[in-house]
Amino acid sequence: MSVRKSLIGVLGVAILAAIAFSLYVPAARATGTEKLAFDPPAAYLENERNTIAIVEAYGDGVVYVSVASAPKVVTPELPPGFEQFAPFFGPYLEPPKKGTGSGFVIDKEGYILTNYHVVEGADEITVKFHNSPDTYKAKVVGSVPPLDLALLKVDAPKSILRPIPLGDSDSIRVGQKAIAIGNPFGLEFSVTEGIVSAIRNNPGAESSLIPQLIQTDAAINPGNSGGPLLNSRGEVIGINAAIINPNGIPQFAGIGFAIPINLAKQYLPDMKAGKKITEEDVIKNNPRLGVTVLPAQYFPDKVRERYKIPDHGLVIQEVEKGSPAEKAGLKGAQNFIYLQTPDGNVIELGVDGDVIVEADGKPIYNINDLRSILFNLKPGQAVELKIVRHGKERTVKVVPQVLH
Repeated sequence: MSVRKSLIGVLGVAILAAIAFSLYVPAARATGTEKLAFDPPAAYLENERNTIAIVEAYGDGVVYVSVASAPKVVTPELPPGFEQFAPFFGPYLEPPKKGTGSGFVIDKEGYILTNYHVVEGADEITVKFHNSPDTYKAKVVGSVPPLDLALLKVDAPKSILRPIPLGDSDSIRVGQKAIAIGNPFGLEFSVTEGIVSAIRNNPGAESSLIPQLIQTDAAINPGNSGGPLLNSRGEVIGINAAIINPNGIPQFAGIGFAIPINLAKQYLPDMKAGKKITEEDVIKNNPRLGVTVLPAQYFPDKVRERYKIPDHGLVIQEVEKGSPAEKAGLKGAQNFIYLQTPDGNVIELGVDGDVIVEADGKPIYNINDLRSILFNLKPGQAVELKIVRHGKERTVKVVPQVLH
């Protein structure tokens, strides 16, 4: 009886399975032409849909920049002390150069932002818009070479000028999405995607006057320079400018850098007005303490030991009259020594000025360390300095100001 019940149970399961199979197979094989119930657009991930929408909306605002220079007669500059060798280093003909890079449209007037190093020394600049066969001549209307920024102007139909909105690089968060669009290795209109890997003090990848750079793992290669780095709203948060080449090979290694767009926005009015901003102008336009400094490592060990100078920091040489530093009580040097450099020059070193060793808790080794902190302060915000005076530490608060 139990065996019979088991057999009936097994048969019942088999019958049910056969019924289910018979119901399923005809539907799948009705004509042999049906496809799976699959809607490709709906299959895109949310992140994919976002990237596609941004590229379709703003990709045409990225331009292909081509530059060319004519042959030039160049007279080499000799270092001090080598003037007597001038007859052996006469003028020579520098061959013509060609190069490519990227840029992006910022308004309907035909202004295009790019890197200064993309167009530096160019005698002819042309731009080409995505999905357009025509090329247009462009000219540099303004630039900030110390910050690697240049503004181009092109006379092109407004119908093909697709401005990309400028975002707020101060609101960037590490880990957020980053999209790079440009022309790497001359490959027109390439899109890569990654994240913002870090917001870090300038690691030396670009000019020392750029206080901070956006680090990204979105692939950036030669030719991407001057192109935009976009957020998930399609806003420009940075201008792709540099990569780290651990093996000296100019190709992407997972670490690229972009100049924060807020830095460019700060100088846009001057560039549109046709100005070429110098390093001195940049320094004057940023909050300063009002001091002249030298790195502690410039001083020989015996000098540092004698005058109780720390092994790192900035030794204040002079304090400007009426400056924030003077108001905060910082002291410049009163005693000086003179050293002869290997090239025969003599330099003056103030040995007993205050030494700035920290700013807002961060160690200071060179002027770039200090600038990166000062340039990112909000107006009226104080910086806390740890200084060493005659071998003793003290803390001073100073409110940097723009000094003209």
